[in-house]
Amino acid sequence: MYKVLNDIMGNIVVFWDGLGYNKFYLILLIIFFLGHLIFLFYRSAILMSKGRIYKEKGEEGVSVILTCSNKAELLRQNLEAFLKQDYPSFEVVVVDECSEDETQEVLSELQKKYPHLKTSRIFPDTKFRRTKKIAINIGVLAARYDILLFSEIHCLPENQYWIREMQSHFDANTAVVIGFSNYEPGKMNLGIRRYFRFLWFWKTMLLVRCGMNVMGNGHNMGYRKKYYLEKRGFTGNTQEYIGYDSEMVKELSRKGAVKVVKEENARVRIMDDGYKAWKDDYSYYYATKRRWPWNVGLWSNADFILEFLFYIIVLYFIIFSAFREYFIIPVILTFLTDIIVINICLKRLGQRKLFLTSLTVNTLGFVYKWYYSIYSIFTSKKWR
Repeated sequence: MYKVLNDIMGNIVVFWDGLGYNKFYLILLIIFFLGHLIFLFYRSAILMSKGRIYKEKGEEGVSVILTCSNKAELLRQNLEAFLKQDYPSFEVVVVDECSEDETQEVLSELQKKYPHLKTSRIFPDTKFRRTKKIAINIGVLAARYDILLFSEIHCLPENQYWIREMQSHFDANTAVVIGFSNYEPGKMNLGIRRYFRFLWFWKTMLLVRCGMNVMGNGHNMGYRKKYYLEKRGFTGNTQEYIGYDSEMVKELSRKGAVKVVKEENARVRIMDDGYKAWKDDYSYYYATKRRWPWNVGLWSNADFILEFLFYIIVLYFIIFSAFREYFIIPVILTFLTDIIVINICLKRLGQRKLFLTSLTVNTLGFVYKWYYSIYSIFTSKKWR
């Protein structure tokens, strides 16, 4: 045993002496490697932590607000999933944004069956630009209750307890509650989209935990009407599409706590609405991200930056060092650790059948990142 240890120490000394001026780069490599692992495990701990156990309590009334434009067929398919929620006191407010299809007929038909369905309508007017924020403002003003939940008509609650679960996270000190939403599993072409939505939610949890409330989720979130009215809604900024969710999270976080909910009952499924819609989704995300303070952007990308610098130094050693075979080991360790930890987190959120996708994105993720980042630069005007 002593001889083996002595040989190992001898090899380490030879390796260290053989590095020469590259010792500095090796120290940086170790720092970046450990920093990446620490950051990865910290993010994982946030996601893996147990959520609070739901307890029966006084159940406040809830208003669910949906906006739509020329979505009559989706209203037929999905609206009843919101109307049939298992909750004693709630309403669903649908704001029709200048629809020219059968939206009004569908809503009238459903109102006969569900008296807790309330509708508002925006008529075409050339004097002002119709935006998402105007529709939300109308829905909020029409809402009866203080707790407001928001989703989209191309979404479906995971089950009939969505309102109950989301409402249970509101207390006297809570201003905003953000839930998880993702595409339905099973379709191969949705793998990348599902994986990136998981990453966005994971990032939201990290930023909220660190007090950086800059990300929302228009597919699944809620806040209190009284805080919205105190802030006067989107006053002065209704003509911009961008920020209808994230902007409100940022502003209302000054009124109370922001909570991110990962429980199954609080999840929402997004229906496949086509590749173009997905590109718009990603474009919107990056257009929003460019408005973050620099320190928030740096912190949100710290893991990626550390990992990128780690691989750059490894590549340098593989090309120029005489000990290049030794540097394959940390690459393999880092890659396997990432894959294992990420798939454990995916399982925690009920996101299955994404193992191969995680392998692909972890290998070529920077390609997707830079492609959509550049794409969003050329499409950002549509969100203004």
